[in-house]
Amino acid sequence: STNEEEKETIIVLGCDGYIGSALILRLLNKGYRVVGIDNLSRRDTVDNELGSISAIPILSMANKMWYLKEYGDFEFYAIDVDKDYFMLNNVIKKYQPSTIVNLAQQPSAPFSHRSREEAINTINNNINGTLNCLYTIKENKPDIHLIQIGSMGEYDQSMGVDIEEGTFDFIHNGRTAKDVIFPRRAPSFYHGSKIASTYFIDLAVRSWGLNVTDIMQGIVYGNWTEEIEETGLQTRLDTDECFGTVLNRFIVQSLIGQPLTVYGEGEPQRGFLPLNDSIQCLMIAIENRAKGYRTWNQFATFYSISKLANTVQKIFLEYFHMKVNIEYIPTPRTENTNSVYYNPKVDKLKELGFQQTRTIFQEIRYILDTVGDTDLSTLEKVVMPKIKW
Repeated sequence: STNEEEKETIIVLGCDGYIGSALILRLLNKGYRVVGIDNLSRRDTVDNELGSISAIPILSMANKMWYLKEYGDFEFYAIDVDKDYFMLNNVIKKYQPSTIVNLAQQPSAPFSHRSREEAINTINNNINGTLNCLYTIKENKPDIHLIQIGSMGEYDQSMGVDIEEGTFDFIHNGRTAKDVIFPRRAPSFYHGSKIASTYFIDLAVRSWGLNVTDIMQGIVYGNWTEEIEETGLQTRLDTDECFGTVLNRFIVQSLIGQPLTVYGEGEPQRGFLPLNDSIQCLMIAIENRAKGYRTWNQFATFYSISKLANTVQKIFLEYFHMKVNIEYIPTPRTENTNSVYYNPKVDKLKELGFQQTRTIFQEIRYILDTVGDTDLSTLEKVVMPKIKW
């Protein structure tokens, strides 16, 4: 039908992941045609390699696909983005999307340090996947807008200066350098793969005239979006030592009666944003196309890890009458654990209308309601860090 032809097509790589699953629901709700691509490796890794579970139960991909097709115009392809260039290229050629959102990343620093093999797999997955995206856009439809999720952890966070949004100008020996990529320094092999991707994206934009939004995202927490609540199609809640982001891990530690484990002194600060606001920011990127290379910092607020633990402890006591302890443990990482000046800018998103919509309290309450009577005993053995680097 004419209406079908007028639908804008968005391709989401990594559509079965924590953020990807929530994003496709928002896109379908907004009337986009969505093509999801995923190799489903997270399910296999968490369930089989790590012996963990999603604290919030999720559907099998087959069942999930059925519901998504009922909810909107959705197609799914099981493709390994970093290995199956021919298949990826065919899908791009067939659907001619306006936008590709690349969430098909191995997103865990600890996982990248499990072994030499996982370090290599992480680097191959993230860098090759990025290069395959760039090449398929160049060869099929150079005006496709690529949205790539990077990490606030790419930046050298111990520099003691304001962290600008991706690029900055500086004066050295009386001369001014303009629009330089802000200094990066990898704290893990995972972050090294993201830094390399940023430089490759910048090169592709300069060489081929592509349009890319390269997002430096903070740590995402929570599991609520309006569409998730409406449909009941939950996104995963991982809390193991590899894929459990710190606030989600703290919430589940509270539920299973473990202390909140804070590495070192807990003084390093990090940027955080609720899942719903990560999706809000991605929609802002989709609805406001980049021209050339664009980068921004994506988070709602920042906390020291110690302050975050104290906040979670206070919420559980005040609102849920649960006493939660905090335990400071040796950091598994070789990093600066002391307080350093930390002031990342987050102006570009605010100029485009971004406002935080959810609080930590709201996310804790939602997770408590959604976990319900799920048996979380499996997680008691997988939350504590064992991987060191």
